[in-house]
Amino acid sequence: MKTLAKTILLVFIWALLSSPLKADSAGGAGAYLKMGVGARALGMGSAFVGVADDSTASFWNPAGLAQLEKDEASFMHADLTLDRKYNFFNYTRVLRDHNGAKTGVVAFSHMRFGIDGIPETRLAEIDQNGNPVSDLPATRIDPLTHKPMYVPGENVYIFSYFDDVEMNTFGSYARKLANKLYGGVNLKRLSQNLFTNSANTWGLDLGLLYDVSKKSKIGLSVRDIGENLKWDTTSGQSDKVPLTTTLGASYRPNKKLTLAADLNKVEDLNLKLCGGAEYWFGDMTALRMGSNGGDLTLGASFKVQTWRFDYSYVDETLGAAHRISAMVQF
Repeated sequence: MKTLAKTILLVFIWALLSSPLKADSAGGAGAYLKMGVGARALGMGSAFVGVADDSTASFWNPAGLAQLEKDEASFMHADLTLDRKYNFFNYTRVLRDHNGAKTGVVAFSHMRFGIDGIPETRLAEIDQNGNPVSDLPATRIDPLTHKPMYVPGENVYIFSYFDDVEMNTFGSYARKLANKLYGGVNLKRLSQNLFTNSANTWGLDLGLLYDVSKKSKIGLSVRDIGENLKWDTTSGQSDKVPLTTTLGASYRPNKKLTLAADLNKVEDLNLKLCGGAEYWFGDMTALRMGSNGGDLTLGASFKVQTWRFDYSYVDETLGAAHRISAMVQF
């Protein structure tokens, strides 16, 4: 146990020292896509591209799906700060021929991120063209003109409630390409709905995973290829989703311990280093620790028959984030 503790501590300190490489990625088109899925991977500092050995690999590195031998489904829910809600669902199926030999793996995944119930307010004194002529908020509707008006001392008038929702729905296919080499691809449909307008785009993710040895793997993923959210506004505004490239590696000295590290590069942002460790106490429980570009991450798991329940804590810029996820094998 002393050797194990020293190993995990060294990995954590090494990843923590990467903080000078960190660049906050708040804002921008598809910003939620940088947050990751699955409490297991998040508890390991989001260093999962070189691991990718469960159904959440569909997001991190689709090539990893080719490692699965059983069908799986995974779920995640998170209530984040600033009233943000984040959900993920995935179903993965192993394809086999009439002799039972595995021919590939397919998956269907859906992500939803958003804020629900945003109050719609307006400025008072709207002219005939619908343009505000005052910077005062409307507190009521004028019963004669039926226009927004301001009355000192009254609360702001709420005209309606709307949602700001971003979704990513994608299908995955993965298979073994050669001895020790796996490949995978995602075909994605991204959309965003904000008040009365919407935007959408198609995109691709590509992934590779290579077995260096029985104990180590390296992986490469390129996410959000060719994605431009085009809005249905008169201006035809288009928001480019930045390309994300990640090189990952994992080392498993034994069945209980997994060490992982990722080099992550989001287009127009600085390089970020992620690192993490996972240790299983028997077959029932696990603990995790890591660093996502300098942000501390912690996690734990508990298994019940074919179910695995995961928890993660991430110390993010906008506040601590707690995520719960579950996975079941069929």
